[in-house]
Amino acid sequence: MNLPELFFYLFAGVTVGFAVVVAFSTNLLHSAFTLFFLLFFMAGFYALLGGDFLAMVQLMVYAGGINVLLIFGTMLTADVAQPERSNLSFQGVLTFFSGVAFTAVLLAVFEHTTWPLLEQPAEVGPTTIDIGKLLLKEYVLPFEVISFLLVAAMVGAIMVVKGGKEQ
Repeated sequence: MNLPELFFYLFAGVTVGFAVVVAFSTNLLHSAFTLFFLLFFMAGFYALLGGDFLAMVQLMVYAGGINVLLIFGTMLTADVAQPERSNLSFQGVLTFFSGVAFTAVLLAVFEHTTWPLLEQPAEVGPTTIDIGKLLLKEYVLPFEVISFLLVAAMVGAIMVVKGGKEQ
């Protein structure tokens, strides 16, 4: 067993363990904190596949930004400690049957699909250089339009918050 294969099995075991904790935890805040570590180890899979840019995006956007937003939303929600108030009684049965149906479809797809095997590339290099060249040469106009749109959205959000405090 070589080192990347060892890391794959380590990441797979830890990721499945954290996923089980996220799915079956009764405390929403514990699930949110565990989701951070789950997304962190998912970035390890991207790094093993040679996607260094995707691994960093996974860490910064999902593990960092989205999870912090989820934790703040959880902390600002009233009565998080009493989840039974909003859960319907048939939700567990419906979830079980949906999970069984989804698993059956996945098993059928795995069974009846011939998966092509690709040759392992000799050497995997960093992808950030190529992405940077594409963003600043071929796709510079869409990149700048999206940048301007994000700045306008941030200024608009600040104006909405500032306007709400003056009233």
